[in-house]
Amino acid sequence: MATSEKKMTPADLGIDLSSGAPGQLYRWLLASLLFGKRIQQDIAARTWHVLIDNGLTSPEKFAGISRDQLMRLLTEGGYVHYRWKEDDELHAVMAGVLKEYGSVQDMVKGAGSPEELRRRLEEFPGVGPVTANIFLEWVPERFNGTYSG
Repeated sequence: MATSEKKMTPADLGIDLSSGAPGQLYRWLLASLLFGKRIQQDIAARTWHVLIDNGLTSPEKFAGISRDQLMRLLTEGGYVHYRWKEDDELHAVMAGVLKEYGSVQDMVKGAGSPEELRRRLEEFPGVGPVTANIFLEWVPERFNGTYSG
């Protein structure tokens, strides 16, 4: 069944990826994780706003939220099925970003190519080709390999 629903972009969420600012890259990663699941775009977008509005504005913030708190926020956003799975995957991705790269910005800027960034993303639990494609479609390729830290 074809749908006329327009695919959401970072700009639809107020995200500006042109600068490569850490907060903006994080926000798009979070949105990509939500949009990459089998759920309606409007529910994913609403959930993204709920998470951001409740202070989950960095991978570090995810480290400080309990499973129950995150499940409550996912429910508030409209997720009614698979909340525990979503919770576990979101926590695992954010913990992995922190452990392996330090930040979303360093993950992106440390990747020498879009293919390497795809590989990095797909190593996280619950991140497959769909989620990686959503993220990569909008992250400017010029940021790959620019890490100098």
